Amino acid sequence: MEKLLKKLVDAPGVSGYEKNVREVIKNEIKNHVDEIKVDKIGNLIARKGSGSPKIMIAAHMDEIGLIVKYIDKSGFIRFDTVGGWDERILPGRKVKIYGSKGPVVGVIGSRPVHLMDKEELKQPVKADKLFIDVGASSDKDVKKLGISVGDFISNYGSFDKLCGSRYTGYGLDNRIGCLELIEIAKNLKNFKGTLYAVGTVQEETGLIGVRGSAFGINPDVLIALDTGLVGDTPETKKSEVPASIGKGPILSIKDSIYIVNPAVRKWIEDTAKQNKIPLQYSVTNVAAEDSSMGAIIREGIPSGGVSTGTRYLHTPAEVFDMNDVKHVIKLMVAAIKNAHKYF
Repeated sequence: MEKLLKKLVDAPGVSGYEKNVREVIKNEIKNHVDEIKVDKIGNLIARKGSGSPKIMIAAHMDEIGLIVKYIDKSGFIRFDTVGGWDERILPGRKVKIYGSKGPVVGVIGSRPVHLMDKEELKQPVKADKLFIDVGASSDKDVKKLGISVGDFISNYGSFDKLCGSRYTGYGLDNRIGCLELIEIAKNLKNFKGTLYAVGTVQEETGLIGVRGSAFGINPDVLIALDTGLVGDTPETKKSEVPASIGKGPILSIKDSIYIVNPAVRKWIEDTAKQNKIPLQYSVTNVAAEDSSMGAIIREGIPSGGVSTGTRYLHTPAEVFDMNDVKHVIKLMVAAIKNAHKYF
C-alpha cells in the first residue's frame, strides 16, 4: 500500500484540479468494480454490486494549495490560498506551479526578517504580503514558462517512511482516504447491496463535490473517509483532542456543523466490536467533512465520518500510522457486508 499511497501523493490535486488523483483511483479500481463514471463537476463514481441497501463511501480527492492571482512586471507571482492554510508556515516554502508547459518550481518569498522591526517580527506574515519567485526577471519570462493567472500551485515535498509503521508526506489529507477507498473497493466481495465508491472534488473549499454526487446516488447511508485531528503531541492537551495515531479509526461524533446519525453510530460501533477493531472518537467544534452534508441532501441521508488520525494536518509534513489505515479498511469492508442489517 505504501507504493500506491506515494503514487497518490505524487499526483497533484489542489481543489478544483483533481483530475490527476482521479486518474490514479480510476486505474486502480477499474478491474474491481462494475461501472465507473465521472459526473459533470469531476466526482469519480464507481459502482459495485446491485440492489439494496445503497452504501456510499466518499473520500475527497483534493488537497489545500495556492492559485496564481497576479504576475508583476518584475516576474514575481502573487497568489491566493485554496483551502484552510496556516499562513505562518508559508514563507520559504518550495512549491510547484502547474502551468500550460508543465510544473515550474518556485519559492515563496517575503520581506527579509533582517529588515523587520520588533513589531513586524511579532506578527505572522499574511499571505497577501507574500510572493513566489521562479527566478524570472520579468512578466514575459514567467509567461514563457507557461504560467498564467488561475494556474494552481501545490507543495513541493516528498513521501517518506519514519519509525516503524509511520510515514510523512504532504496532501495526506486526503490521499489517505483515497487509498482506503481503493482498497475497500478491491477487497469487498460477497456482500448484499450496492457500493458506491466516490472520489469527491473541492471538499477543502466548502464540501462541494459530495453534495451533487450524493444527491444523484441517493444512498441509504453515507460514510466519508478522511483524516482526523489527534492530540498525542507536545503542546496539545488530550482533553482537547483525545485521539492518537496508531490506536485505530476515529468515528466523528460531532464536528462544527453535524452530529453523527444514531443508526450510523451503532452500525460502526457494532462492526468494530464484532471484528475486534479499536475505535476512537472525535467531538469537536472545528472543521467539517463530507459526511456533514448528508443530513441536508434530499430528505436527509444517514451519514457519518470515519477518519485516520493524522498529525500536523494542513501542513506539508503530515504524519500518520499505516496500521490505522489497515484498520479503517478492515472496518469498512466488514461494515458494508452487514449494512443490510441496519439500513
